[in-house]
Amino acid sequence: MQPLVIAHRGASAYAKENTLISFDKAIALGADMVEFDVRRTRDRVLIIHHDAEINQKPIRQLTYAQVQAFDPDIPKLEEAIALCRGRVRLDVELKEAGYEKRVLELLSRYFSKDEFVITSFHPFAINAVKRLCPDIKTGFLFGYGTVDFCRSLRFGSKAVSDRIREMRADFIAPHWELLDTDLLSRVVTGRMPIWVWTVNEASVIEHLLNDSRIEGIITDKPDLGLQLRQRALAYPELV
Repeated sequence: MQPLVIAHRGASAYAKENTLISFDKAIALGADMVEFDVRRTRDRVLIIHHDAEINQKPIRQLTYAQVQAFDPDIPKLEEAIALCRGRVRLDVELKEAGYEKRVLELLSRYFSKDEFVITSFHPFAINAVKRLCPDIKTGFLFGYGTVDFCRSLRFGSKAVSDRIREMRADFIAPHWELLDTDLLSRVVTGRMPIWVWTVNEASVIEHLLNDSRIEGIITDKPDLGLQLRQRALAYPELV
């Protein structure tokens, strides 16, 4: 099977990222999944936003009304779910730990367990999801800047693989530049699927389409990913 093409924060190459417009554009382009980031405000409203701050103010210290005053395009999680329901599958990234139960309640109300995955850079968040709903598919995100990943590196590849096993992630999601490192080849077995982020260069996408380890490609340009995947299916000798 060819990898899934996952729209990073929606079709963020063509619309403001993590907005309803961006999600709608990704759906119109035919993306297999839409990826977005979830954070929580001081008054416990779940919103879609990547950065921890808005105008240098931590989101966790702002009310939803204050967030809207800074940027009215930031949607609630419920709004994103309502837009995407019945139209596309979701890749929901938890930017923090602590609100896993509420996120799962909202998602499970409108999506079956096969219609979304949960990802996070935080092992505790992955563990929490698995404790609450063992059947939900989860992925551990990491890159060179991931704190827990870098700490594990001090102890070698076994420590990294042990942490992945302990959190019970179903797949790993490294930055694409880590794919050809010796570390990743030692950490990942053939049984662990890989999703990669964030890939926007045609030559890299073409290379990934021919990599049997890859199950998902996260990109700001879902149309490019879909075009290259279709070409690979039609003319496999060119890939």
